[in-house]
Amino acid sequence: MEGDIAPLPQIVELAERYGAIMMLDDAHSSGVLGRNGRGTVDHYGLHGRVDIQVGTLSKAIGSLGGYVCGTRTLIEHLYHRVAACCIAAFEVLEKEPRLIERLWQNTRFFKSGLSRLGFNTGASETPITPVIVGKGDLAMRFSDELFKEGVFAQGIGYPTVPEAKSRIRTIVTATHSREQLQFALDVLEKVGKRLGII
Repeated sequence: MEGDIAPLPQIVELAERYGAIMMLDDAHSSGVLGRNGRGTVDHYGLHGRVDIQVGTLSKAIGSLGGYVCGTRTLIEHLYHRVAACCIAAFEVLEKEPRLIERLWQNTRFFKSGLSRLGFNTGASETPITPVIVGKGDLAMRFSDELFKEGVFAQGIGYPTVPEAKSRIRTIVTATHSREQLQFALDVLEKVGKRLGII
């Protein structure tokens, strides 16, 4: 995020000294550092000394998706684990339709509460609900103040969204209890009034 380069040689030496697995997130280095953009491992010449290298194809590569590099055993494990997780999730969706019903009940409760309090939730029709405040610095302050009160809602401002659409991002799940959602609404009201948002 700062544009600096991690001191990877020193980190690798520590990992080797203490028997730690070394995992590197090269999201901002793929296509930038190393020979022909091969990343930080190549930049420092640390081939074979980093156990797992992950990155994105959506930044310098200008496409979509991501990648994981590691041993054949690791990759096979990930294939099977991801496939097993997806199959289990689909089975839950098929066998427990009440979860989706509960998700939408919670969503309706939370959205109506936000609306009743006077928050601007834009055009959201899903459990992902923005609370638009219109200024990036206010959105970040709102997020920070909510967190101090026990509610996590990420602040989002320009350039991710236009400045006038700066917001906090909320999301409701099927596993939220009515008490948790009401607590969140109470905190949003308290902090929203304190900051002059509502």
